Formats: sequence, structure tokens, C-alpha cells
Amino acid sequence: MTASEDIVNLVAKANARGPTSGFTDVDDEAEELPSSFDLDHAKIFTSLKVGDLTLQHRIVHAALGRSRSIDSTESPLAIKYFEQRTTPGSLMISQATGVSLDSLAWPWSATLETETHKAAIADIIHVVHKNGGFWFQQLTHVGRCTSPGLVKLARKRIGLKEPPYYGYRPVSSSAVAESGINTHSGEPFGVPHPLTVDEIRGIVNNFQRAARLAKEAGADGIELLAGNGFLLDQFLHDNINQRDDQYGGSVENRSRFVLEVVDAVAAVVGYQRIGIRLSPFSK
Repeated sequence: MTASEDIVNLVAKANARGPTSGFTDVDDEAEELPSSFDLDHAKIFTSLKVGDLTLQHRIVHAALGRSRSIDSTESPLAIKYFEQRTTPGSLMISQATGVSLDSLAWPWSATLETETHKAAIADIIHVVHKNGGFWFQQLTHVGRCTSPGLVKLARKRIGLKEPPYYGYRPVSSSAVAESGINTHSGEPFGVPHPLTVDEIRGIVNNFQRAARLAKEAGADGIELLAGNGFLLDQFLHDNINQRDDQYGGSVENRSRFVLEVVDAVAAVVGYQRIGIRLSPFSK
């Protein structure tokens, strides 16, 4: 009998005994867990094909926002961080990276908009490749999940002296505010500005530009963050998206923005090098 079968049998027997009220109810003669596992043949350590890449195992470094960037640029700390964690044939996914300076919800987050941003990310990708790993750049726009104060700060940093016609409001699919407050600024999120069709197209172009910079930096692929309540997600859900144009209403229309971003990024890296992260529900 294999170690996996031993565990299944133990769980089945535990379920048959019913719930316990504490350690005192445990059977003194209960079987012990297997002392060892056949790790060499565990499925988690077997190869996996992702698009046209082949990973040597199935443990993936998920995107983790570390809030260590300097002026929206990845810091040297990230080089050591990923160097320590990359093994041959592993997939490393970057932290959520904004496609423009005003696309982020909090300070010290990374952006991929300029040659300076690209150079910093290229240094990280170099050590990942040196250790035999693959790198996917996660791209995002937070949409309504930011505050007017942080939007104002971002726009000042990119040299815009005057706000856009809708002020410093965040943007989204519709004028439906995120609940609560932004934990970094302490401000309410505020009612967002519903993006116009031209503004949507501009953001699609920003995703494509960021994908191109990532590819030039050496990235093996792109992951699009279309979940967690961020901008792409805000178009998918009908409790947020209340539009009555080609980007609202039916599932097909609500998916249009996301699919346009997919197509724009695929034009740069190919469909075999794109992943997409989705969430089942957002309020």
C-alpha cells in the first residue's frame, strides 16, 4: 500500500469515527501517519507544460505585492529575493505591476511604463534565468480600488499639473464605489469615474506597452490580473458594471475589455505566453 493510500484510509476511518471534542477523545490505538512519502514520484514534483513552456515541477511562485519599490521602480532587494527562490524549471510570477503610474492603489508598488522600470525588471529576470527559472510579468490596473489622494499623488509624480476633466477620482466600469477606506491613505475610495470608450482603448494600449517592455526585459510571458476586484474584474461583474454600451450588459459585453487586453498583449508575446487570473466574485 502506498503512502497516499495510507492517508486516504486514515481519513476515511477518522470520518467514520465522527467528530471529536478534543485530544482526549482520540483513540489511543489509532494508526500513525506514514513516516515517509515517496517524494520522487509525488505529482507535485513532476513536469508540467504551460503553453509552450515545460516546467520541471508544479510549485509556482505566485504574485506577491511586497511594497518595496522605489519611485514605482523595482528595488535591488527584489533581485536577491527572487534569486533565493528560483530553482531550475520553476515559474516565478512578478508582483502585480501597474501599467501606468496612475494605475496603482498604494505607494511603493511597481510600474512598467518607462525604460527605467524595464531596466530594473530586467535585472530580476536575469537572475531568474541564471537559476534556470521562467518569469511571467503580472500586469494590472486597480481601477476604483484606490483613493483620490493617491491618484493625485501619482499624477503629480508624472508631471501633470492639472487634473483630468473628472478630477482626481479613481476610474472604473461604472460609478459604483468600493466599500470601506483605502488602508494606505485612510481615505474613502470615492465614487469612480466611468471610463469612456476612448479611455478604455487608452488603457488597452497601456497594457500592450507594458507587455512589450516586459518582453524586451526578458520576460517569458505575461499574467493578466483580472481578479481581486481590480479594473478588469470591475468590468466582468454585473454588480459593478452597470454600463449600457458595448462594454456592459451581457456576459459577452462585460468580457469585451478583458478580451481586448488579451488580444493586445498576445500581439506582443503570443497566446501561448499569456495567463489570466480571475476571481469568482467581487463586491
